[in-house]
Amino acid sequence: MLIDYTVSNYRSIYEEQSFNMVAVNSYKEMTDTNIIEYKPNMSLLKSTAIYGPNASGKSTLLESLDVLRGTVLSSFKFGIDDELPVVPFAFDENSKNEPTMFEITFVEDEIKYEFELVLNKERVLEEYLTAYPKGQPQAWYSRVYNEISELYEYEYSSLLKGKKKTWESATKKNVLFLSTAINLQNDEDNQLMPIYNWFKNKLTPVSIDGWSNEGTKELCLEEESKDAIVHFLQLGGIDIKDINVEIAKRNNLLGKDIEGHKFKEVIQELESLVENQLSKEVLDKMKRDIKITFVHSNGMTLDLKEQSDGTKKLFSFASLWIQSLKEGRVLFCDELNDNLHPALVKLLVDLFNDDVFNTNSAQLVFTTHETSILSQEVLRRDQVWFCERDENLSTKIYPLSDFTPRKDIENIEDSYLIGRYGALPYFNKVNYKMNFLKD
Repeated sequence: MLIDYTVSNYRSIYEEQSFNMVAVNSYKEMTDTNIIEYKPNMSLLKSTAIYGPNASGKSTLLESLDVLRGTVLSSFKFGIDDELPVVPFAFDENSKNEPTMFEITFVEDEIKYEFELVLNKERVLEEYLTAYPKGQPQAWYSRVYNEISELYEYEYSSLLKGKKKTWESATKKNVLFLSTAINLQNDEDNQLMPIYNWFKNKLTPVSIDGWSNEGTKELCLEEESKDAIVHFLQLGGIDIKDINVEIAKRNNLLGKDIEGHKFKEVIQELESLVENQLSKEVLDKMKRDIKITFVHSNGMTLDLKEQSDGTKKLFSFASLWIQSLKEGRVLFCDELNDNLHPALVKLLVDLFNDDVFNTNSAQLVFTTHETSILSQEVLRRDQVWFCERDENLSTKIYPLSDFTPRKDIENIEDSYLIGRYGALPYFNKVNYKMNFLKD
């Protein structure tokens, strides 16, 4: 479960911007559905919507999470001269020389963790991990780059077990200590494994360009999962009673025959390099083509490619939603309203807020322009956040709760659309003058 996240100096975000999933204790609405009882006097939200105009930085927030996740999972593969994937704020002359900061607090296996990372393109400057296994903070390790000595200074808690000095000596300047430790001791005895696994298996940021139907196609190969997908589509109002699945082998990784002698040789050489890096299981999946056909209520069948854009997108969503709810993931989705009817957006959010479907404390954070779900019957007042640019073109993120909206009285959608909360697009009035040529 995610508790909070802070980022600074990344793309459109300059000053520290914090986002959290902590429920406001004084809000008593929908406590039996929309919140997770984490501990006494602290509950977490099951879903949160982020509103704001285009180019306000909503996607940047999700992208920064993806960068943090990728750095945790893959930095041990970096070469010594590889740049870290951070992009400083562009609209300030000082920002390019300042580091990027990520800080995230989450719960895994009933233990709270705080992880902080400060870095620039060249190196990791600071790295901290604090665990709360018994409710009290334990600073398991810290790593700080001393610019005077040009050396890293490490501090460890005696409570962190393992070959800490070995991990330390193997950690390159542009690699996380956490990633190195997992790569050198990849087993369940490593105390750091739950942190790594949370980033790998639970934190799931997906951009608008990242939707793919391949995951859902794979799930259709198993009868139980296929039935769940059919049910999911039926909940979304799709006329479907079954899914037919066919598997065809591809001739190559591209999925089609290659023409042209020299071109074919080049492609075969590239594919050979790829095959050497992938397991047989992954290669088998890449070389098969799964054909999906919907069986409609009247018995007629229609290929997935012939379905509407909304149906195809809902089909793509199915695997993410089903797996996230089943595995208790933290799912970040960009532009949830794209190609979907407002009623479908509401359904997708309701599935996370519903105790019947969400039994494993899964969480959904989504950006959207769909204002119909701003009803207090769908979202609690603390489940709404806003995003906008300030006068310096820097992204600001802030919650609806800052405005103390009145329960069951204030129409949040109307208040947002008239500009009470900000985070609306601003249009300059443009006067057009048409000049007609006379004969």
